[in-house]
Amino acid sequence: MTPDELPKVFAHGWALPKPEAFLDYFLPRIAPDAVFTQPMFPRAIGHQQIAHTFWQLFALVPNLTAVPVRTAIDHDTVFIESTCVGTLARRRVQFMVCDRFEVREGRIVERHSYSDPLPLLLAVLRQPSTWPLVLKART
Repeated sequence: MTPDELPKVFAHGWALPKPEAFLDYFLPRIAPDAVFTQPMFPRAIGHQQIAHTFWQLFALVPNLTAVPVRTAIDHDTVFIESTCVGTLARRRVQFMVCDRFEVREGRIVERHSYSDPLPLLLAVLRQPSTWPLVLKART
């Protein structure tokens, strides 16, 4: 996969059912020692931790989708700005995310996700039933 191909790969992967098909699609495109960071979750290194992070995310928001709005590519760096929409404990949540990916030798080696976690945090605070899932996701 080239940096130019990543936005299309990203859009296709996020349209898949979560988490199994999503992970089956993305993990082969991620380097075994890749580093992923995102708000509200610990830093994830390698396939096992990255998969665990997404399992936790989809436990909170099972129908989460990310629809790319804008992309920018600078050599091996790809920025994808997306609108994320899903349901958390029967409440619709929507927030914007900008992911920065580093692609080397055809695989994602690094991902940093930037977003304002406030919409998701407010939805969590309104639904005490989600609190155990959020605490578990932090481990």
